[in-house]
Amino acid sequence: MQSRNERHRTQTKTKTVSRQEHRKKVKKGNRNNNGSKRTLVAILTAVILLLLAVVTKVYFDVKGTADDLFKEANTNSKYSREVDLGQPSGEKATEPFSVLLMGIDTGDLGRNDGMEDGRSDTMMIITVNPNTDRTTITSLQRDTYIMINGVYDKLNAAYAYDGPALAMETIENYLEIPIDYYISVNMRAFQEIVNAIGGVDVQSDLTFSEQGFDFVKGEKYHLEGERLLAYTRNRYDDPDGDYGRQNRQRQIITAVIDKMKSVETLTSYQNLLASLGDNVQTNLRFNQMQDILMGYRSAAETIDEKALRGSGEMINGVSYQIVAEEDRLAMSEMLKRELEIDDTDDPIDSSTDEVTDQDADQDVNTNTDESTNEGTDDGTTDFEY
Repeated sequence: MQSRNERHRTQTKTKTVSRQEHRKKVKKGNRNNNGSKRTLVAILTAVILLLLAVVTKVYFDVKGTADDLFKEANTNSKYSREVDLGQPSGEKATEPFSVLLMGIDTGDLGRNDGMEDGRSDTMMIITVNPNTDRTTITSLQRDTYIMINGVYDKLNAAYAYDGPALAMETIENYLEIPIDYYISVNMRAFQEIVNAIGGVDVQSDLTFSEQGFDFVKGEKYHLEGERLLAYTRNRYDDPDGDYGRQNRQRQIITAVIDKMKSVETLTSYQNLLASLGDNVQTNLRFNQMQDILMGYRSAAETIDEKALRGSGEMINGVSYQIVAEEDRLAMSEMLKRELEIDDTDDPIDSSTDEVTDQDADQDVNTNTDESTNEGTDDGTTDFEY
């Protein structure tokens, strides 16, 4: 039999061995845990580096495209101004701004693809107000009788004479507001941009056929490719003429803005960038585009549509749209409110380009032109200011 001392020494030795084995197990477990942690850190690091690489690629892809699209447009209008689109990081922008969106009649139907040789058949003023969370799209009729460099002509001739700068200046003087930026898009880009985001869905406001495509009033259609152009091009079958066509174009622009906010659209950014190429020009710089994206998102929550209408008259054998002076002034005041412009800060001299009775009476055929564009309501709120 073991003595008491021997039993104690044996128990002590057993406990010592057990503690040593436990320490070995703990060390082994720690090594395994440390290995797992190192693996997890390596994976997370790889994921972060991959994300940074993707973000960097997107950044430089977008910046490269934006730089290619840039073309300066300096106007001599007294309404011109500098707009600060920037804001502290994470904060909402506060300064409203305006953009002249022009659809150039090139790049389709066998026409030259260049941006320099066409006329601006579609002209829309887009005002963006982050304080009211509202964007307003206002259509201008291309045949509007207007003063261009001291001579009356059709509004869409301004772009043909001297590009976006003269188009901006002409509209600034006519509506007595600043046009801060412009974006000109030819027909090919219009189609390819919509294609790149997977098309848009709209409800037809008219029953008509165009280029082999049929549309029924009240029916919904998914538009891209040739069907898209057919829907936006028709005006001769529309009792509201070019105003009806403008309404359908605003439908498309609104649908594009709405769809551009989706994550799915962002994943196809390369297709979107490829659709721009030589088909788009703007005086927005890349950093300004970034500012708009970060600080003005809420302004896309509400989109209003309006149109400045005239009546058709023949002057020297040419059909024009004559806008009533009270309508021009009402539109001017509405746009000033959207841009938060106070007339008391800069008194307006509206005598420079009003269409006076004397001007309008020059060889005017009092018979209403067949293309007066007066007809059914196009669904816009024209003068609810």
